[in-house]
Amino acid sequence: MLESSEQSRPNFSQDKNSLSAGLYGFGSMIRVAQITKNPIFAAIVVLPIFALVASVFTACSFGSGGGSSDSSRENVASKAEIAATLNDLQVALDSWRENERITGASMSVFSAATGQLDLASGVAKRSIDPDRFPDEILTVDRPMFAGDLTHTLVAALVIQLARQGALTLDSPIAEWFPEIEQASRITVRNLLEHTSGIPVFYTEDFLDVLYEQEPNLAQSPDDVIAVAAAASGGSYFSPGTQYGYSKTNFLILGRVIEMVTGQPLEAELRDSFFEPLGLDNTYLAGRENIPGSTPLGYEYAGPGTNAPTAVDGHVPQTPAISVISAEWASGALVSTPRDITRLVQAIFEPQEFPEFPELEGVAQEMLRIADHPAQESGPVRVDSGAGVFVWTENGKQVVGQFGFLYPFSAQFTYWPESGSGPGIIIVVMANEVDSSRNPNSNFQLPVIEDLTKGAKRILDAVQKGRPAR
Repeated sequence: MLESSEQSRPNFSQDKNSLSAGLYGFGSMIRVAQITKNPIFAAIVVLPIFALVASVFTACSFGSGGGSSDSSRENVASKAEIAATLNDLQVALDSWRENERITGASMSVFSAATGQLDLASGVAKRSIDPDRFPDEILTVDRPMFAGDLTHTLVAALVIQLARQGALTLDSPIAEWFPEIEQASRITVRNLLEHTSGIPVFYTEDFLDVLYEQEPNLAQSPDDVIAVAAAASGGSYFSPGTQYGYSKTNFLILGRVIEMVTGQPLEAELRDSFFEPLGLDNTYLAGRENIPGSTPLGYEYAGPGTNAPTAVDGHVPQTPAISVISAEWASGALVSTPRDITRLVQAIFEPQEFPEFPELEGVAQEMLRIADHPAQESGPVRVDSGAGVFVWTENGKQVVGQFGFLYPFSAQFTYWPESGSGPGIIIVVMANEVDSSRNPNSNFQLPVIEDLTKGAKRILDAVQKGRPAR
């Protein structure tokens, strides 16, 4: 249980003999990070698949810029149906948040029948004196850290550049990072699919730098990549032979984008996605200031905590700039479920966005499956796309990604429509982890899968009986 207001220190340090198949494969949706008393976390990630103020878009579009044609009007639910659906989703979100002991969570869903529905539950900031200063209610446009959902965005940009001829996905990274072990054999595609064998950058010594020695010092991407390159033991495996999740892959991709374009990654993302798609609450943190300041999160330590800043057992936790900057292209995206939903549809349903022809073909490459045995996992195999995971439910393809940057978690899941119409998208973000349930001071991430399954059932019920496009 957390006993102070100091930021917890996650330990993602691993060696080639201790990594398991749990590194961000999809399967069980449960991700647990264990905390030791140092305090250092030993991250144990168990194959995740992948949380009231509401605003409603009742048309079969995402507002301005992109949407379905008039021929899909017959699929649109009535106002009464949408109101009932919104109520059911709100009840599900509220119940899930309270059960998971989360201070605040927001969710956006999209289906052909309902259009986009945006919901929020709980608060963004707890007050130490609510009688005088009320809690700050969480709204649907309040950004949170999206963690590894950053990968989906970076992957889409890399593939765009490849389609424009700026780089080749099968090119070795030795052109940009010759110091990386096996750089002449590791390709851009290997980085996208987590089949490079490059070590993670969260070594024990580097964690000490981030959390103890220099928490207020921003890290440069090249310095963080150098930490991984110098990790003891070198590469985890021969490139292209196994799957092994490593955030370092996407730090390198972020720098490759900058070297190829001559522009900062932040500017490229704004020009290619944020501004054209109207993603007004989405930013890449780490090297630029976050409008409105760094989002505030919490760790629920329980009513018995001695943490001086705790409010009813909830201890405020704000990621340090050292950690945010180290994550950068691998996990420092700040966004909302509303913006992520629009981004997912733009990437995977470009037919809904004819004004952005540059998105054509990106999804096909992202969904090109790399089926490899997960590192040190025996028979377990992982289907890894580029910046996403792909699996099958009831014989149909599903796409998703899970993200975590302590104490925030996020997830999107996308069920493509079998025809040419829009599929179902569910995005959830939460601002708290729970360390009260384990006497050994472990914290557990919210099980977003539980909420996603319930929301999907609600949307399926509305869609049932409506003609496919």
